[in-house]
Amino acid sequence: MNEVFDIVSCDENRESQEKLFKLIESGEGVLFVGSGSSVRLNYPSWEGVLRDLSNKITEDAVKNIIEDKIGKGELLLAAEIIKSKIDSTEYNSAFESFFGPKKTTHDDFHKLLVTVRFKGFVTTNYDSVIESALKEIQNPLSNYGIIISEEYKSRVHYFLNSIVNAINYSERYHLYLHGKYNDPSSTILSYGDYVEKYDGQDIKNAGNLYDELIAGNLEIGEFESKSKLKNKAFRTLHYKAIYLLFASQRLVFTGFGLRDDYLNKVIDDIQEDFDPVYPNHFALMSNNGSKSWTRLDYLEEKKKWKSKGVELVFFNDDANYGGIFKFFQGLSPNSFLSDSIQPDHSASEVDTITVEPKTSENEEEDESINSKLLAKTRKTVEELKGK
Repeated sequence: MNEVFDIVSCDENRESQEKLFKLIESGEGVLFVGSGSSVRLNYPSWEGVLRDLSNKITEDAVKNIIEDKIGKGELLLAAEIIKSKIDSTEYNSAFESFFGPKKTTHDDFHKLLVTVRFKGFVTTNYDSVIESALKEIQNPLSNYGIIISEEYKSRVHYFLNSIVNAINYSERYHLYLHGKYNDPSSTILSYGDYVEKYDGQDIKNAGNLYDELIAGNLEIGEFESKSKLKNKAFRTLHYKAIYLLFASQRLVFTGFGLRDDYLNKVIDDIQEDFDPVYPNHFALMSNNGSKSWTRLDYLEEKKKWKSKGVELVFFNDDANYGGIFKFFQGLSPNSFLSDSIQPDHSASEVDTITVEPKTSENEEEDESINSKLLAKTRKTVEELKGK
């Protein structure tokens, strides 16, 4: 009988968790918050949004195609078909109804996140949950939300500077990578949105091929191969901002499944350009019992993401996402802002591990990682500006 593999308590995961704790305590991390944090407040999932939007279409044949694409996990294509079939005003207004502020704008978990010593916050979500939590502990009258767009590009630059020059953490900002509910021109949901924002192309220019795409007769890979639009792609403001952020900062992903192909492409580009020696980012991964891990499965997954510059850290979770709350509650007092309300560490058992201080050798290793990254990033900033 095979022994059950405990992915959270294994030595490799303990080591990765120790490194993550040290990064958070240093105050040098940037938190990347995924949709998992918004589900707590009953914001819809991506699939839920697409199905609701699909209900606005009257043609049953089109709705069946959309449902088929959703069932196959082809969500970008499903979103593109929907966007092509419903009125733009109706499509845009849906974002506000789906992701606008709720009666409860944020909860104790979100407040806990923003009291951790992160230099800034990033999300692909459209809701303002993290921004709302920031306003509770910082100046409530200030605008901490920043959207990536040509209209606000000076503020994007301000955000990037703010996380480089963070001093007292009293004024931190929240960057919306894929837009905000009340700015329809900024939102990225469909395949065409991604191509426009990341590659600077309009997929409708492909003419008949675009018609075949939204009719469900072409897969995205076939469309890209035949249209050759990707061959003409250039670096947009979106790409440059995300590239610089990912290349120069150390991100901690939470509530994010690392399944966004476009963000992963940015990560891959950085690995190809810089070939960094050590992983730069951490991703908190839920072990909620939905998958039975073997040691081999775990080591292969860890190796795959480590080659991309991301170190995985698994934590035990439940159906109500209580595990991630416990994880952050389990951080040491040094991980929180000095004037924030400290979590009650005795309130519940936490699924984290007591971490002994690192040796000076490891601390020097961390400093070396940061210095190398910053040096390489400065070298390529001017090149990116010219692309």
